[in-house]
This record gives sequence, C-alpha cells and structure tokens, in this order.
Amino acid sequence: MKTIGLLGGTGWSSTIQYYTLLNQLVHARLGGHHSAKILLKSIDYEALWSSYGNDQKASHLLEEELLGLIALKPDCIIICCNTLHKYYDMIKSRLNSSIPVMHAVDLVSEHAKEHEYRKLLLLATKFTMGDGFFAKKLQNAGIEVVIPTQAERNILAGIHDELMVNNVTPKAREYCRMLILQHNDLDAVVLGCTEYPLVIDETNSVLPIIDPVRLQTASAVNYALSK
Repeated sequence: MKTIGLLGGTGWSSTIQYYTLLNQLVHARLGGHHSAKILLKSIDYEALWSSYGNDQKASHLLEEELLGLIALKPDCIIICCNTLHKYYDMIKSRLNSSIPVMHAVDLVSEHAKEHEYRKLLLLATKFTMGDGFFAKKLQNAGIEVVIPTQAERNILAGIHDELMVNNVTPKAREYCRMLILQHNDLDAVVLGCTEYPLVIDETNSVLPIIDPVRLQTASAVNYALSK
C-alpha cells in the first residue's frame, strides 16, 4: 500500500473527515484490520487564511508547506482545502515534484462531465465564490456555474466560521437546505468548501451532491492500492 500525504489543518474540522474517509475506504477494500497509510502535515492555517487575495504571499506560504510535506516522501498528496488549489496551480511547476496531487477542482470537473451535468450550484467560501477560480475551471469545461447572491454569501460566511471550529447547528443545516431548494432546477450542487459536508448531505439536499472531499479521498485510495 502506498502512503497518502495530507496537507491539513485547513481547517482542522474538515481534515478529520479526510482522515476518517481514507481509513473507511481502505478498510472497505481490504477488510480485516487494514487502515490507510497516511502522512498528515497539519499546519497553522491563520497565516494562509489571512493572506487570501494576496496571491504572491499565499502562493509562497503554500509552497513552503508543500515542500515540507514533499520532503517526507508520500506517494501522493491531498491538499485538504479547495481554495488552496488556486495557489497550487500557481506554484506547482516550482515544486519540482513528480508526486501526484489529487486536484479537487479537476476531479469535480471530471465527475460533472462523467455524469453529464451541465449546470451546477457552487457553494464555497466567500473568497472562492467571489474570486472565481473554481467557477472558471468548470466553465472552461463547458459547465455553467451558479453562485449565491452577495447577501447569501454573507450568511454562508457566518456558517463557515462556525464550521471551522466544528460547530454544526440545525439552523445552518436548514439554511443550506432552503438555499439548495431554491436552485432545484440545476443538475447538482458542488460543496466547494471542505467544511460544507458537515452541514450538507443527502438528507437536506434536493440536488445530487458533488463533494470534492469524497472525490479526492477515493482517488487517493485508488492510487494507494494500485499495483
């Protein structure tokens, strides 16, 4: 079994989900007492979080953290934050690494095309929805992307702050349910923030869910168990 490297702590509440899913997937495939071989580099997220929008600073900080993980020689890498994929795309050529990275946005695009989804609701952090890098990648693949209004994004930002410290409330789940229900004519909803699976699942979404966390972990386990 190959070793999966995680760049986590971005935030820690969702990194827990990555760790859990990887082990569940490996156990489902191999049975017995098997678990995933994982290297977790959990960072202090504050510096990166506060640098969003400053592309030079954020990409430099991410580069430093990824080089530290690469030095530990995992066989593949998951970046446990959708927003950081913007900065990964900016610095990947400088890393001089052949270690495959399970790219969240690329996997979402592939999944959408595979299922012939043409129009998606993108729920993400306020920065990601406003910046447009996630939506642009999907649009380049011929997929129409709908994002919430500014007022809705402000409410989602408050929910995200709660989720970052693992505070999951019925009020947040209900708000997400109603928001998705307003877009029930779309093909699917993308959980473009790794914390959103904490409040959005099949029980409160009328739309099929595209969850990058599940796509990344499934891809990593497939790679880790390949010969």
